[in-house]
Amino acid sequence: MPIRFECMNSCMAVIDIDLGGRNTFNIPEMNELIRIFKEDIEKELDLRVVLIKSSNHDFFATGPSIKELKTLDKNGARYYITVLSMMIEHIQKASVPVICVVKGIVTGIGFDIVSSADFRFASKDAVFADVSSKYGLLSPSSIALRLSFLIGVQRATEITLSGKDYSSDDLYKFNYLTNVFASDEIDKKVDDFVNGFKKLSIDSLNLKRRFFTNLWKNYSESYQFPIGDMFSELLENGKDWKKSSLTFDNESL
Repeated sequence: MPIRFECMNSCMAVIDIDLGGRNTFNIPEMNELIRIFKEDIEKELDLRVVLIKSSNHDFFATGPSIKELKTLDKNGARYYITVLSMMIEHIQKASVPVICVVKGIVTGIGFDIVSSADFRFASKDAVFADVSSKYGLLSPSSIALRLSFLIGVQRATEITLSGKDYSSDDLYKFNYLTNVFASDEIDKKVDDFVNGFKKLSIDSLNLKRRFFTNLWKNYSESYQFPIGDMFSELLENGKDWKKSSLTFDNESL
């Protein structure tokens, strides 16, 4: 499974997404990311920060594939949503801060991964989009709610309803991104940022991380929405989805 985990030093662990093609996440890839957070990261007692990046500079992460979604019945859709929710939850509940470094295109599950992080850095040529409406679907995650929490309802509405591409500069102005750098300087800038964590207390980081995790939990529990049922219904009966599943077989959300 080409999602590589490496503990670089006592300060930082790196998760490198290198799936090939469009870096498409389906159920096996989500389960692998869950395993990394459950097993590899939890045993690193001196860890202060987790960095998620991609060796594929054209696509940070996308998914799921249209081909995989076509195979899901109602039970399969429920299982898919459960795995996706677990993956997002493990990132959001990590004991230490999570940083995403984005180069290339981010859609679908990639958007979920980036939105679950605490710090989001992007190269100037990065592109973000919620393309689910293009295929007659809605995102099976809580991405709309998460974006509302991070940048406000109006901005979240614009991103999720328009289906348009947003540049990293756009999302920096939305206060979604921590910072934006040129492609030839982003790695050094992020390294400098990460090095600052070496001086910080692990206990303090853990406690502060828990505070913001609970803040998000309280927010999300106040706005319950049957996203799973609606996603399953569209997969089974959506007319536009049925057309898309025939036309866009080789694409991904």
